[in-house]
Amino acid sequence: RAARALRDRSVRRARVRVMRTGDGFAARASRLALFALLCLAPQLVRADFTVSSVLPEIETGARAVDAHDSVAYVVDDGVTAVDVSDANAPRVIASLTDVDLRGCASVAAYAAANGQKRLAVACAGSNALVVVDANAPRDGLSVLGAVQDDTALNGISSVVVKDALAFVTAPGVKRVVSVDLAVDASPRILSFVSLSGADAVSFAADNHVAVGAGYAHGGGRFTILSYVPSGVMMKVGSIKDGRLGGELGDVRVFPADPNVAFAVTDAAGGSVLVVNATARARPSLAVGLQAQGRAAATAPLSSEDEDVDAATGWTPNGHRSLAGAAALAMAPNRMAYVASADAGAVVALDATDPRRPILAHIVSDTKLRGVADLCAQGGRAYSAAAAIASVPAAEEGAESTAATAPTGGPAVLYAVVPGANRLLVLHDAGGSAIVANDEL
Repeated sequence: RAARALRDRSVRRARVRVMRTGDGFAARASRLALFALLCLAPQLVRADFTVSSVLPEIETGARAVDAHDSVAYVVDDGVTAVDVSDANAPRVIASLTDVDLRGCASVAAYAAANGQKRLAVACAGSNALVVVDANAPRDGLSVLGAVQDDTALNGISSVVVKDALAFVTAPGVKRVVSVDLAVDASPRILSFVSLSGADAVSFAADNHVAVGAGYAHGGGRFTILSYVPSGVMMKVGSIKDGRLGGELGDVRVFPADPNVAFAVTDAAGGSVLVVNATARARPSLAVGLQAQGRAAATAPLSSEDEDVDAATGWTPNGHRSLAGAAALAMAPNRMAYVASADAGAVVALDATDPRRPILAHIVSDTKLRGVADLCAQGGRAYSAAAAIASVPAAEEGAESTAATAPTGGPAVLYAVVPGANRLLVLHDAGGSAIVANDEL
């Protein structure tokens, strides 16, 4: 009897404790159930993101790519023009080799002042910036001019062009260099700025460029420079952060909203960082997505944000498809595409809310292993202009649509894999399918 009475009292006490704390457990259980439902339930709608075709064994190599209209230009130890008018059957139409076209790591397709189509090719093997005539690629390609400097252009790794002005990064001397391309036959160095590092460059708004650098002491840097038409540059602002460390692959400013920029590095297994450049003198990291980890790595912005993250299953960590993030492309559909070398994948990011970018569409293929660069159909300059033009004008009294919100339209992309010297044509059917966290 004594034992039974003791057991009954223990049960009653336990019931009281459960009643006192039941509300808390119920709330937590509800949140956990919702989290599990969103994270673990099968996705009923997925985007149709596929590899349309593969062009193997490009003779001049395949380290970087850009495009003019329906022709993609692949560079490495030379330049190869590929007709991609039929996404299912790309074909080589011309190739070019030259003593200065060695170890080329970046290419920018642009139009000269007379409207002629040109390529600016950054070649680390020769420490040169080479101007190539791409006006009639079916009739052949030719070198028009080059500027070579073993000091000023040491290790040249990235190039962007607007009008007749080019900006390149020279990691060997940690400089950003401006180059005058007004005369095809004689490009010339105008000015330079020395930084703690300079690996990749991208145009920002209002005569500014964004520069990314990895491997700096204590982390990498994202820097904003202003420039004038003479090519003279001035440092405006910079942010240093450990999440930008490691090897920095690329930096791109979001065309439709230049206050948002992206950087990719191999830190934490592969990371995509979103930079808030609203205050150019003091840019800040809005958030970072990474391949490693499972639980949220960054503190929520507020208790409300914590509740939202728990309810939706959003997390910055554990995105295995970002492993070895190496390159970025901005497409006319206002998606940011990330090429991941180790994962063998290309990921479309929906950055409607730049503080919580979402992995919206993913294509994974063993042929993408080692991918080093990608661009959208028509090339980077065309894609940027199309993305800007796609932002609808806000009607009076109506809430404006976020310029970073995807249009929902399709996209065609070109990716290159140096190890296999191949070009892949990818097709993203668009839509609003979401993979909240593809690996959890």
